[in-house]
Amino acid sequence: MYDFETRIERRGTDSVKWDIDNPKVNGEGMLPMWVADMDFACPPEVTEAIVQRAAHPIYGYPLKSAAFFASLQEWIRKRFGVEVETSWMAGIPGVVPGIHVAIEAYTSPGERVLIQTPVYHPFFHAVENRGRQVVRSSLREQDGHYEMDWDDLTKKLSDPAVKLMLLCSPHNPVGRVWTRQELERLGALCLEHGVIVVADEIHADLVYEQGSHTPYYSLPPELARQSVTFLAASKTFNLAGLFTSYLLTENRQLLRDFTATASRMGYENLNLFGMEATIAAYRHGEPWLNELLMYLQQNATYIQRYLSEHVPGVCMPVPQATYLGWMDFRRLGLKQPELNRLLREKAKLGFQDGVVFGQEGEGFQRINFACPRAVVEEAMERLKRAITE
Repeated sequence: MYDFETRIERRGTDSVKWDIDNPKVNGEGMLPMWVADMDFACPPEVTEAIVQRAAHPIYGYPLKSAAFFASLQEWIRKRFGVEVETSWMAGIPGVVPGIHVAIEAYTSPGERVLIQTPVYHPFFHAVENRGRQVVRSSLREQDGHYEMDWDDLTKKLSDPAVKLMLLCSPHNPVGRVWTRQELERLGALCLEHGVIVVADEIHADLVYEQGSHTPYYSLPPELARQSVTFLAASKTFNLAGLFTSYLLTENRQLLRDFTATASRMGYENLNLFGMEATIAAYRHGEPWLNELLMYLQQNATYIQRYLSEHVPGVCMPVPQATYLGWMDFRRLGLKQPELNRLLREKAKLGFQDGVVFGQEGEGFQRINFACPRAVVEEAMERLKRAITE
């Protein structure tokens, strides 16, 4: 029903991915496959909703409508089988601004925030920008599979200065979907040591095995009450430029503290068209999403097989979620600057440097494969030529 094969020209649209002047990811002749948005048209119902609202020629300050919060409530019930209340929700212009607000609301300057590295790099920036200290707990990797380091987590969460943990679930960039057992074990540790969990679940809808994602807010009440979760339709339906997201928690005090802090920081309002797009996406976009997930998994499988057959020095497991591949170049024996030069100058590929996600990213690159198959094929051919010639 939906076309994911046609290449849509994005240059000249002020696209960060395609128009940014940055030789690391978009130099002359490079194929940019870095920042996490998709080169696919969003569901047609979303475009129709935006056009319909745009037909009214006044774009004044909007309310956060009941339909906006109800659309997420309905989506969570349909997609995850979990009942939540709209009174548990707050609107925020984006997950990254929301993380800044949460750190400000739930911690004090100089206190510590735990993250699991390698991880989405704005986590580092949010902690440091708010004057808090980053505590890293490295994930453990074995043959491309990542696990939490329970001994390290136990030790670091017991530090009285650690007040908050940023959880990436599903995990970006390694593509793990955490099991319910893992999350409950983590939640019990955080409860024991009085650590608030801030769960970034922006990729929750982009899991390849339906039902495999466990929302943190669905954990036993004593664990869920010590957490807040960020959600958005932005990654799911390619709406990132509309800057519209949610926070969800059943803990009334955490919700009050968040909304009061967001107001002080100037984050009271949401984008008018972002809310309309979100409602349309959640209410009408599921058939589009189901087809998208099949296409994305096929792209990831193509990359895995191509590398195995043609570029044996490089590998990429098919992720359990997200449209981001974590490519392992370590067998090439190159230092990170050498690897970056190979990819940028010889292969002309704009991947994202793995070190951006933490020192554990040495020898890795992140690739965004949310694009037509022809683009993926071109990228793999460029990579093969650069390494074999």
